Amino acid sequence: MALFDLGRYEAAVKPLVPLFIFALTTEMALDAIIISDIGGDSLSGSSPLRLEIDGRPATLPAVLNFLENGGKITPPVRDEDRLSWSSAPRLNGIHLFHELERHGFRAELINNYYAEKDLFLRHLEQSPRAVVISTTFIISKQAIRRLVEDVRTHAPGIAVILGGPFVYSSFLLMQKKADPSYETESAGDDFLFLDVRDEPAVDLYIIGRSGHAVLREALKRIRDGRKPEGLPGTAWLDGNRYAFGPPNAENDEVGPGLIPDWSILPDRVFRTEVVPIQASTGCPFKCAYCNFIKDRRLTYVKPLDRLIAELKSVSARGARYVRFIDDNFRLGRMDLDQVCRRLIDEGINLKWMSFIRAGTLKNSDLELLRRAGCVEMQLGLESAAGRILQNMNKEADPGLYAGVVKDLLSAGINASCCFIFGFPGETEETVRRTIQFIKESGHPELEGVFSWSIYPFILAPLSPVYEPGMRKRYDLTGYMMEWKHATMDWKEARGWIKRAFVEIENSGPHYGEENLDLFLGLSAAVRKKFSAGRHKLAKLGVAGRLDREVMIRVFREVLAG
Repeated sequence: MALFDLGRYEAAVKPLVPLFIFALTTEMALDAIIISDIGGDSLSGSSPLRLEIDGRPATLPAVLNFLENGGKITPPVRDEDRLSWSSAPRLNGIHLFHELERHGFRAELINNYYAEKDLFLRHLEQSPRAVVISTTFIISKQAIRRLVEDVRTHAPGIAVILGGPFVYSSFLLMQKKADPSYETESAGDDFLFLDVRDEPAVDLYIIGRSGHAVLREALKRIRDGRKPEGLPGTAWLDGNRYAFGPPNAENDEVGPGLIPDWSILPDRVFRTEVVPIQASTGCPFKCAYCNFIKDRRLTYVKPLDRLIAELKSVSARGARYVRFIDDNFRLGRMDLDQVCRRLIDEGINLKWMSFIRAGTLKNSDLELLRRAGCVEMQLGLESAAGRILQNMNKEADPGLYAGVVKDLLSAGINASCCFIFGFPGETEETVRRTIQFIKESGHPELEGVFSWSIYPFILAPLSPVYEPGMRKRYDLTGYMMEWKHATMDWKEARGWIKRAFVEIENSGPHYGEENLDLFLGLSAAVRKKFSAGRHKLAKLGVAGRLDREVMIRVFREVLAG
């Protein structure tokens, strides 16, 4: 008797080979490509006026290339897309990638769709089952429609799943449609669910503040060849109307998702050496212009031990800078000195920045803050007129602002501040007060660099000022970028932004694209001269009087030595 009968083996095993291959292919196939952002223009009114060189923001890498090549940019521009706050990858996509990977799904991550189109097309070669789009940084239906159309051009049959803050805001706005006193008609072209005409070709919308479990179940169904429709906390187009699943209890979850295991993330997340970290989520304040969804039950502060462990983890992966993306660092807890001492004691060798409310810094040890690695604080000051701050429900005063900015700069910490022109009650007198505040905050004699961004007031749905009562109070009409109230309209506000840009001396607008190693490597005096010189050139550009010879001369002067 033969020890091995080839014929009987083939008869028994051959029929199983296709099943084995199918199972292996199913197991190895890509479940999803995650899209974090699409890029796009800032809502800032001052950013478009900043200096550009051959279509690039005039950062130090661009300026040095410009000078080295006789007054023109010659690609590649070394280090222009790394070591800057804006080069940090988006945390929303990182969280989604981490969530899927740790539950056994295979995913790929696209940080910026249009900038990384080639990478997206390479991922399509893995035959992904779905494209998952986060709307944390996508804020219009038109942008979503263009994105989905482009995705389907390259992958016609792929499932497209959309979730995130914009989807949830659209759902809440749809619920307001039943109130005849609430303005929703103007929003139909910009928000989802209000009008089925020209809706993006999305297969499933995940609604709510959280939806990780729903996403996982949707991907499981797609993997099994089933439709994901009908899941809790979802919506989908059913013919010429939207259908909605039952409510999703997971919407009340918060906290654990804020703690990714950075060790499982791909190396390219750390390519720029700048990473985003969230030390807290939510915001308990209710500024009248803000349309972020607020719920005190969902605020969360990451335990300090976990935060320290996370900082050590990203440092081990090659990060050198951390951008904390909290709305207010650790929800403004008055423990900033304690946090700084812990960072120093643990030997955390990272430079970092964060958004923070000025009041949180009032009684803090800012020299300790600097020793703990903080190189910049971003402050939402909005106005230097007390009446406007009161209208905004800001719970602050200009005197506090002036003192905090000066103290930061005295400690050698850069202060980048945001302002809003045109909020209801704004007049020429209140705008001039804010412009004067910006002029006085430059402090050329101090080590830190002061920079600013000026935004036009936006009448955004779901913000407190959009409510019928506040509209009536301020005689406020309009929608989003175009509005009018009793003391100003949107055209006047934008005119004042340009006027402020031209009037301000000794400081310049914020360049989030700036290479931090190069900028912080300059002496304090040269940093100041560079910022002021760059702004001087930008103003010449606004006036139409800028030429390359002037740019070469000014930059050589400020960077001499």
